[in-house]
Amino acid sequence: MKEALKRLLPESVIAWVRGIQASARLRQETRRQMRRFARNYAKRGSTRLAHLETRTIFFTHQIEKGLSHGNFRHGFGKGVLAEFAPLLVAFRQQDANYRTNDIYRSAMSALHDYKVRHETDSYDLTYMRRDFPDDIWQEIANADSRYGGVLTIKASDKADNASKTFVELSESRHSLREFSDEPVNAEDIERAVDIAMRTPSVCNRQPTRVHIITNADLIAKLMPIQHGFNGYPFPPALVLVTSDIQGFMNPDERNEGFVDGGLFSMSLLLALEEQRLAACPLNTCLPAGRDDATRRLLNLPDNELLVMYIAVGHFLPEAETCMSRRFKGSDIVTVHA
Repeated sequence: MKEALKRLLPESVIAWVRGIQASARLRQETRRQMRRFARNYAKRGSTRLAHLETRTIFFTHQIEKGLSHGNFRHGFGKGVLAEFAPLLVAFRQQDANYRTNDIYRSAMSALHDYKVRHETDSYDLTYMRRDFPDDIWQEIANADSRYGGVLTIKASDKADNASKTFVELSESRHSLREFSDEPVNAEDIERAVDIAMRTPSVCNRQPTRVHIITNADLIAKLMPIQHGFNGYPFPPALVLVTSDIQGFMNPDERNEGFVDGGLFSMSLLLALEEQRLAACPLNTCLPAGRDDATRRLLNLPDNELLVMYIAVGHFLPEAETCMSRRFKGSDIVTVHA
């Protein structure tokens, strides 16, 4: 019956029917995805250990960013510390082995460095001492700095990037938010884009699009909207990676733009490193108003999804960055034999 109808009906009618079916499935699958996310994301106040770990990593990163800032500001992060303290109390209650949990140890290390940095400069830490219980305060004082804090990145160590192995390049790349005053030309970034073009994409459809922004006034308007570069000088160049939705063919591919765009962005970050350009990925998880404002400033078409920004510049002679301790591969692997 179905085959007979397909032979009888004009293609335009079949396309119309399938379009209605696809729209219904898109709404259904989007709602299903939304419900799964709502059930599982790390809500504030949750005592699920995985949620506590997520929020601990986030706050550790906030402290490390402040510690790595070239224009160090004493007393930074008071709001973060006020939230961090009860979070760590809950962490200890939920994880009997918290002392050997690398996430907890990274937090302790970052807080230790915060404490030492301020005390070395004779800065009053009454506000911090007030937030933390005695036992955690003592643990912060005695923490091992190897698990968190900051790293120093030297431009001289990047001279041989082009001859490094993939492993060496991957292990030496770090996100940097502060750059030299040397201008970055679009051509410098285009060379890295050419390298990244070997990135795979769904059925080779190559939906990724790259917007290179070197106009300082435009960057100055975009960065406050992105809202993740506060306190830092604006980068000399900004890359916006997007994905063209026109490259996808059915509702099942609704997330593929972020997958392909993410793959391309990692290739581009490594290519920028190989080209001796410092970079930092910045998310574009923007609410509707800020998304619209970004689109207006860049005159972006409706068919492009925002995947991420990448701030780009030349390396400073020396700069500090977050240690951002990584999990081990064995921490994230499940083998299904």
